Amino acid sequence: MMQALSLAVLLALASPAHAADDALRTQVLDLLSGYEDTPTASELQKLGDGVDATLLAIAGDATVSRSRRASATWALGFFPTDTTKAFLAGLVNDSAADAQLRRSATWALCNGWGDAALDLVKPALDATDSQLRNQAVRAVAKVATPAARSVLEARLSTESSAMVRDTLTQSLGELK
Repeated sequence: MMQALSLAVLLALASPAHAADDALRTQVLDLLSGYEDTPTASELQKLGDGVDATLLAIAGDATVSRSRRASATWALGFFPTDTTKAFLAGLVNDSAADAQLRRSATWALCNGWGDAALDLVKPALDATDSQLRNQAVRAVAKVATPAARSVLEARLSTESSAMVRDTLTQSLGELK
């Protein structure tokens, strides 16, 4: 019985669909390998169907380097589906999650959903981690709408970090 199961698993792994998934994963990982460069939406979309699922798998794979996971998380903003939105919102709200991944998720939500992401990123604006709050301010500022401005103005009155207050002040000045 165990041999039959092992043979079935080996055959499944050797299937064309699995090989295609592996090839796509390799292509996506290659695009995510740049330390300072992140892939563009068009570079990822050129790879075809399944990129969003591959990015989700990479973002959630603890065996992948943190920098690639963060890049995959950030890139999910180029694929605004309900599934990616739920994943990103869950990551932003998970105070035990890696801070770099939470920052990337905040950026992705604002990039992919604009005003519709503002309520989802509020936990990042209230986080104890000042780097996360700072990134959330930058992400909300990129939305550049009256609603985003209101969120930033509300945060300014309660912000305790000088660094984040400076980012808020600068961002609000640029939104005028």
